[in-house]
Amino acid sequence: MLDPKTKKKFEKVFPFTKELGKHYDYFMDSLIYNQIEADTILLDEYKKCSNVVFVLSGLIRVYKLSEEGKEITLYRMGRGETCVLTVSCILGVGDVVFPVAASAEQYSEVVLMPVEAFKSFFFEIPALQKFYFTAMAAKFYSVLNLVGNITFKKTSDRLLDLLITKTANGTYPLYSTHEAIASELGTAREVVSRLLKEMEGKGLVTLSRGKIVYHSKLKKLSFGSVNKKDTAL
Repeated sequence: MLDPKTKKKFEKVFPFTKELGKHYDYFMDSLIYNQIEADTILLDEYKKCSNVVFVLSGLIRVYKLSEEGKEITLYRMGRGETCVLTVSCILGVGDVVFPVAASAEQYSEVVLMPVEAFKSFFFEIPALQKFYFTAMAAKFYSVLNLVGNITFKKTSDRLLDLLITKTANGTYPLYSTHEAIASELGTAREVVSRLLKEMEGKGLVTLSRGKIVYHSKLKKLSFGSVNKKDTAL
């Protein structure tokens, strides 16, 4: 059960609560507040889903692991979002395991709802269904865009796109390891290190331990022909 302050915050972050009607009290009483420290594993791959996650604050990364230990970020959950794959597991036929993993990228506040409680609400509350179908559509297009990038774009281009986004086009440095960037792109750390070194040689970036400075005054085209042989994986 949520305390009054957290309940009020949940209502603000998730507006569908205004349309719960007669289910309001039971729905809110089924919620459990939790604080998640950065780097904490929230959901394990191949484990049975036990709770539905609602994010009040912070950032949760959802990713896929390969048998070789490589990983790729599928999408993130921020304020006002939920894990649509969890719901897919819950509403599937039989015991469907969670197909990916999720961990907190930063300190996060989440609210959990036990599976059985969620099932009973989902089929009775149209506002809850609308919330999840909208969320599913948004994440579907996000993953579809990811697949398109991996399939049709060179790793060098995807790396540059990431740097532009993460640094706000060179406004501030990116504090990250090459391994973390590789996980984001779904490639090997060695590939990222090589490409960054080539970018540094062209003056596109300045590299130091755990820090990358992107120089936005240099156009993206200047890196387009660095290495046409780089692969996506």
